[in-house]
Amino acid sequence: MKRKRLQSPHDRFFKVMFSKTAVVSSFINAYLFPNIEIDYSLSSAIKNDTVDGFLNEFRSDIVYRLFDKTNARFIYLLFEHKSTPDKKTLVQIKHYLNSIENDIPEGEKHEGPIPVVIYHGRRKWRISLSLDLDHPDPVLHTNFSRLQYLLFDFYHTPDEEIHGSPQLPLTLMALKYVKTRLINKKIDPILVILREMIDEKDVAEYVDELALYIDSAAPSDLKVKVQEKIKTAIITGENKMSSIKEYFKQEGRKEGKEEGRMEGRKEGIEEGVKQEAEKIALNMLKNGESTEKVALYTGLPEEKITNLYTQLIKNIGKNDIRK
Repeated sequence: MKRKRLQSPHDRFFKVMFSKTAVVSSFINAYLFPNIEIDYSLSSAIKNDTVDGFLNEFRSDIVYRLFDKTNARFIYLLFEHKSTPDKKTLVQIKHYLNSIENDIPEGEKHEGPIPVVIYHGRRKWRISLSLDLDHPDPVLHTNFSRLQYLLFDFYHTPDEEIHGSPQLPLTLMALKYVKTRLINKKIDPILVILREMIDEKDVAEYVDELALYIDSAAPSDLKVKVQEKIKTAIITGENKMSSIKEYFKQEGRKEGKEEGRMEGRKEGIEEGVKQEAEKIALNMLKNGESTEKVALYTGLPEEKITNLYTQLIKNIGKNDIRK
């Protein structure tokens, strides 16, 4: 079964993680508006896919419409992600801003759109911050000027200066190191960050996305080593990942039979690990991974993966019929 690989793993990982309120709220509080109270129940991510007249695709990563309780107004944020310096950034951002501004309700009290570029490439970012192509170095008098975009270069930011709730450093550290050979060493502090997410009900989603990102973007000769570290930490880690192990154990208990206290715990762990492996396999298949690659990562037999793929295709077909 020949499957198409992910075209842009950096872009996908960024969009998935920055679609999570925990990641975005932490970034906003840590780097943008530390003194403003944002009501996230009245805030939302806005899809912003547009195509220009020459059918060249322009895709902003994420646009957020936030409600600023402190000043009773909306704030529009445009998040653009770059893994390499891109000279088209200025043109793209201006295009996005025009599209967003056209959709803002007339008379609405708002700030922005404020363009934010998150960069994690090894080369220095030497592209002008100015959006005024005729005057590349304007004198700016405000923190958030319409004349420039905000650049956050996390590759050249020391690890100790990457802060926020655990979900944000996890995301930024993965972006920073995934395509470098340092990922084999840096996966250990990244896994330690996961330990801080003990009470988060979606912690398994972060593990899933991290594993898929590494499989798609890490140096090919290090992928297996790094994935084994993640699997070992999740399944057997008593110190680093005991909370994740407990999560899987509890998930397994929901489906497993309780045949005595000790036996029930054992079955729960095994059932939970099996269910999580199948969930990860489905996600990888949805994103174009091959049967061989899924088998290597999840440990599931190829026959099981083929059955999951058949089930996935049937479900997609049913959804098409319903439409």
